Amino acid sequence: MKYILILYMCSMATGQCPSNTIAGYQFNSHYNCVDAGYAIAQSTFRNLKELPEWDIPDFERNKIVIKFECKQVGTKT
Repeated sequence: MKYILILYMCSMATGQCPSNTIAGYQFNSHYNCVDAGYAIAQSTFRNLKELPEWDIPDFERNKIVIKFECKQVGTKT
C-alpha cells in the first residue's frame, strides 16, 4: 500500500478546516507516513508565522492548528 500525507489548517474555535494541502510525500507504510506527519505538521505550523497575513492574535482568536491525515492510495497487488 501507498500513503500520501495531507495537511489541514484548522480553527479549533469553529471546528472547521477550510484549507488542505497534499504535502507531496508518498510513503510505503502507514507508520512512516504518521511518523513524518507529526514532524511536517509541526514545521508547517512554525513556518506560518512567517506569512504576513497571520499574526499571533489571529492564532489565539481562531485557535489555529495543523492536522494531518495519511490517506491510502492505490490497491494492494
